[in-house]
Amino acid sequence: MFSWMPMVLGAALLVVAVRYVVALARRNRRRDGARPFACVVRPAGRSRWPLRTSRATWAHDVLLVSRGVMFPRITALPVRIPEETLRDSRPGELRRLGGEALVILLRLDDGELVEVAARSRDRTQLVGPFMAAAISGLPYGPRELPTSGR
Repeated sequence: MFSWMPMVLGAALLVVAVRYVVALARRNRRRDGARPFACVVRPAGRSRWPLRTSRATWAHDVLLVSRGVMFPRITALPVRIPEETLRDSRPGELRRLGGEALVILLRLDDGELVEVAARSRDRTQLVGPFMAAAISGLPYGPRELPTSGR
């Protein structure tokens, strides 16, 4: 009587599986060639990192964070400036990004502070347009001597 049910369920599962594979392939590329990187984002001052990783790319000074595969949600974080240079994650702080994760503290346009963590191999993608934040320990530049009006 219900011999068509397994075929309908099988077809529905096939459609969902194909949609999932296509979504996975699309999340790893953008039209402009930018490579998304895996990261976790949290408001500064929170003690725990999110359980799931996100994918992020930079568009000028805006960090676009995408969560989810089948139905991605994109959050735009307009960044004013990094508050600090990159730091190494503390032992046991982040497990999902490997043993050598990097963390950067960013000040957004609305004044909020967020921390973004990524794998150490994604250092340049993590800092995006703020390349000086990736270089810690830079010496100060030379000081200009005061002129006597000449």
